[in-house]
Parts: sequence; C-alpha cells; structure tokens
Amino acid sequence: MRYRQFKRRQSGVVLIIALIALLLITLIGTSALRTSSMQEMISGNLRDQDLAFQAAEAALHDAEFFLSSLTTLAPFNDTLGLYQTGNAPNVFDAWPIDAPAYSGTTFGALDLVSAPPEYIIEIRTIVPESVNTSLNLSGGYGVSSGTGDVYVFKIHARGTGVSNNARVILRSNFARRF
Repeated sequence: MRYRQFKRRQSGVVLIIALIALLLITLIGTSALRTSSMQEMISGNLRDQDLAFQAAEAALHDAEFFLSSLTTLAPFNDTLGLYQTGNAPNVFDAWPIDAPAYSGTTFGALDLVSAPPEYIIEIRTIVPESVNTSLNLSGGYGVSSGTGDVYVFKIHARGTGVSNNARVILRSNFARRF
C-alpha cells in the first residue's frame, strides 16, 4: 500500500533536473572547446608572425653583409633592388618584384616560410669627410674607422610567414666609408 502512495506522488521532477544539468554541462563543454580553438588559432598566428619577423631579420642581416662587402657603388643603378637617392619605391604600396632574395644560409625556420625574404637598399645621403669627423657613427651603423666620405644607406627587408598573409617589413640604416 505504501508503494502505491509513493508512486502517485512522483511527477518527473528528477528527470527535468537531470536534463537541465546535462544541458549546462554541454554548454560548458562547448564553451571550453570554442575557447581552446580560439587560443590555438591565436598561437598559430603569433608563430606565423614570428617566422615572418625572423625571415625579415635574416634578409636585413644579409643586406648589411652585402653592403659591408662592396668596394664600389656601381651596383646602385636603380635595378635589382639597389637604388640611388630618392629613387626607391614606396615599399608599402607594392613590393618591387626585382628585389634581391635572401642569399644567406637557410636554417630551420626559414624552410617553413611561403616566400624567400627580400630586401632593397637605397643610398640615403653622403656625408662629406669634412663634416663626418665630428659624427659619432660607432653606435651600430657599421661605419669602419678611417677617413673618407660616409655613405648612409636605408635598407628595407621583407619577410613572409608560413602563410602569405603574415608579412613583416623592417627598416634599418647602415653607413660605411668607401
């Protein structure tokens, strides 16, 4: 008799509570999955941007090495990415197709990039010897000691990441005597 009275009082409240709890657990799991996916995309983009930066940095160092090995300014004829003063294109409009590609030793990270890093160099100014005796250019400009006119170059280096959407352009100044 007791069993029948208990059976009559049940109205399915436990089932409703269990379904609500299941719904909440599903929402929490879906939210965690979405957050995890977003963080994975963010970290992938950061890695892609970092690879593009490393590629541009490698091209920048390659350009500095190229400048330090020059014996004459003859290559600066406004072709192949080597420009006279005022003739360099705006690198933010369209990158020159004839820019020299990075020619240094390929190492791990640069194997992953979608395009080889490139650079262009422009002669910015010439500081005559009579003026440059009072200049302090020893702070990383690459100027060797000695006498002679100081040529100041502006280097633009571009690197891309694994995808072609991640691009980094770095600029640097380099000066040396000829």
